[in-house]
Amino acid sequence: MTRRLAWLAPAALLAAAPAPIHAAEPVALPVTIGGMTYLASRAGSAEVVVEATRARFDPVSNRAELEEVHARMQGRDAAQGFEMSCDRGEIRLGSNDFLASGNVRGTMADGRRFSTAWVRYDDKRGLAYTDAPVEIADGSGTYRGVGFRYLVREKRFRLLGGASVEQRP
Repeated sequence: MTRRLAWLAPAALLAAAPAPIHAAEPVALPVTIGGMTYLASRAGSAEVVVEATRARFDPVSNRAELEEVHARMQGRDAAQGFEMSCDRGEIRLGSNDFLASGNVRGTMADGRRFSTAWVRYDDKRGLAYTDAPVEIADGSGTYRGVGFRYLVREKRFRLLGGASVEQRP
């Protein structure tokens, strides 16, 4: 009987041992980086360049949340496009769509300057737009409206509803 117990003890220990630990599926964690530059191009031309002092990249959603941002969206040539700066931004890396928010200010290719609370850029349509109150200034005066649509590749701009104009003498 003593032999039998000696053999059963190791077997009981094996049966009572916890299940082996298996490595979990890899988890894609967000990554925070400083001094980020994002470049998206087509046919050899840089169409979207976004720079931020800090970025948090989330590989699961494939987007980056940005702080202290400067962005340039360019059309087919240097005479097209616009650039803007803002406090925060978000870029969808799969589509190159961009959302600028917080003290958004920018310049269009023709020199007009704008400021608003937010601007969204739809890369597929080449459209920058906002529905927030906006102020636009050029050499002749200041224009205010409740949003705008700017077709970047075509350089077509439209100020939306309730527009007012303040001309310079």
